[in-house]
Amino acid sequence: MGDSASRQTVNCCERIREVARIHPENIALIDDSRHITYRELLEIADERAGRLARAGAEPGARIALVAESSALYVATVLAIWKLRAVLVTVYPSSGDADILKALEISDPSLAIVSDEAHAALIEETIPDLPVSGIEDFAATTLKQAVRPNPDDLREPLSLICFSSGTTSDPKAVMLAATTVDNAAETYAELWHLTETDRALISLPMAWLYGLASTTLAVLYRGGTVVIARRGRPEVLVDLARRHRITFIAGVTVTYAKLIRHQPQSEVREAFADLRLSISGGEPRNEAVFDQWYELSGSAVLDAYCASECIPLVTYDPHVDEKPIPGSAGQLVPRQRLKIVDADGDEVPRGEVGEALASGPGLMLGYWGNPELTSEVITPDGWYRMKDLVRMDEKGYIYVVGRLSDVIIRGGTNISPAEIETVLNSHPTVVRAAVVGLPDDIYGQRVVAAVTADDDDVDLEELRTYAAERLSAYKVPGEIVLIPELPVNPTTLKVNRRMLAEDLGAD
Repeated sequence: MGDSASRQTVNCCERIREVARIHPENIALIDDSRHITYRELLEIADERAGRLARAGAEPGARIALVAESSALYVATVLAIWKLRAVLVTVYPSSGDADILKALEISDPSLAIVSDEAHAALIEETIPDLPVSGIEDFAATTLKQAVRPNPDDLREPLSLICFSSGTTSDPKAVMLAATTVDNAAETYAELWHLTETDRALISLPMAWLYGLASTTLAVLYRGGTVVIARRGRPEVLVDLARRHRITFIAGVTVTYAKLIRHQPQSEVREAFADLRLSISGGEPRNEAVFDQWYELSGSAVLDAYCASECIPLVTYDPHVDEKPIPGSAGQLVPRQRLKIVDADGDEVPRGEVGEALASGPGLMLGYWGNPELTSEVITPDGWYRMKDLVRMDEKGYIYVVGRLSDVIIRGGTNISPAEIETVLNSHPTVVRAAVVGLPDDIYGQRVVAAVTADDDDVDLEELRTYAAERLSAYKVPGEIVLIPELPVNPTTLKVNRRMLAEDLGAD
């Protein structure tokens, strides 16, 4: 199933149809009380594809999905792709303005929603856009007057997803069917997923991490996806206990909440069958991951990439049962990575530079924004990750920080991620975030915000702890304790722009 020739002609729907022929009665999805076999999943997808076709959906038609993760979400995705139509994923947890903006940008022929309030919002604001519920699927007509898909793409458009950036407006990323297929196949291959795996997925399926990297990867191997709409620890523990979970994927906060769930014996028992833990979306938090390993016996491995170039870096658990401290892993098969300096020249091994990526995971471009596309993709086909990374002599990648996050103090570049790693290693800190605030003399000053279990945490002692582990110019001039960090509501990444505003940036 993994040869490059077939990846050029087969989309994800056809891949899963192959699995259904071999394992028709395997449970594909568990969604609350619903247990859906591969045969049933394809039957639902085929029935929905028929309705879409009768409504006028043809190859290239854009269909937006504004819905919570569910078994019907997966079936609807497969229905859209069966017709070679274009899936547009929109985070349902976004504010009304952001949902409308995403629909305005992508200009779909149909919107499928899981929330009646979203249906009413769209019908009132975009009256010419037909809306269907995802449960009572009743697509009967499509909007006809829509913008055409670009005709100069290297491959047909299959997916438009919105990047989950934390410091700027999300961008509409265009992907080909072969790109999504390659991502799912690569993760299935490297993580050694099988039909016996039972994966607990609490990630939104509007995010590529939740859809391609995990859900589709598990389905590619005939395993079972257990869907959790919310990442509350009590929900995850209950699902893990009832379904004997072997694979969990999340973000740092997922694991931070689980290690603080009481009683811990309940967590340990619930995840007794766990063999694979994956984290992605932000730099590693070794302190949290060490505690998860002590609790569950499963080391947290990374998945590092961008929506614009997926996959890129991860671990093979058969090669590295435990991660190299601080490293996101190694480059995946078929992808390319180079690390360059400010002049675009490759840096020697071990030195920090900007990551550039390419390969079958490279996006087609940004929908409706060729200028931005040309800014981030070099003329010779490399995507500028805007991440500062280094590669050691054995090929392990270390993510140092974001170029856009770099604090420039007195002409010296400071990576917030390095400081956050130190603060996160302190036993009283739950999560730390570092930003640069204006300074009249040095340009910027380093300020850290932390959350902690104990409101009486000694901030001066914490600053001393940081000073013992960091160069003097990197030590935060101020550390503040706050109830919670502002985050992207869907990916739970820290929103640095909002944090800086909260801390008093001009």
